[in-house]
Amino acid sequence: MAGPIHATIEFRSVGNPARAVWSNLMDRRTSDDSHLVDRLRRGDARAFDELVTAYQHRVFSVALRMLRNRTEAEEVAQEVFLRVYRTVAAFRGDAKLSTWLYAIASRLCLNRLASSDRRVTREGDETLTRLASGDATPVDELERSELEATLHRAIAELPEERRIVVVLRDLEGLSYEEIAAALDLELGTVRSRLHRARMDLKEKLERFLP
Repeated sequence: MAGPIHATIEFRSVGNPARAVWSNLMDRRTSDDSHLVDRLRRGDARAFDELVTAYQHRVFSVALRMLRNRTEAEEVAQEVFLRVYRTVAAFRGDAKLSTWLYAIASRLCLNRLASSDRRVTREGDETLTRLASGDATPVDELERSELEATLHRAIAELPEERRIVVVLRDLEGLSYEEIAAALDLELGTVRSRLHRARMDLKEKLERFLP
């Protein structure tokens, strides 16, 4: 593809209330993705802007939950869209566009986690434990925040290969088939890793919670 990238990618904290909105948006997006990919292949700059607008927050969400570092998550999310921009001509459409994006994001995160020179910092951890208050009282919000923090602490202790399936299935809501496609795994492997991850989480939560 030729031409400059015009989209500005902005990342904000992610919280559970946004998932319902995202679900509605995804229902509308699915039917438009084929046309969007065609426009991207033709070098339509506005199509890239639309791609970023539609998917940036979920890509960032996966990266943040895997890396637990806001700066690194932003870098990975930026790289995801750069790779899409450069390689969209090779996208055959065998999987959904969203699954392809999750696949790229997952691989980048796993590669970064496996890097021996990765600098582990806690910058941005507060984003993982922040919940929208909604109509909850301060006491309710504190309890929910503590539970959310405990859950994320437990997820963070999982081995990377189990953590990613939990993130994609239980936090992002992907189907088993979509996870298998995103991670290039057999369906049985996805189910097995998720089962082991959930057993690990049960044990860890029993340890964390009084």
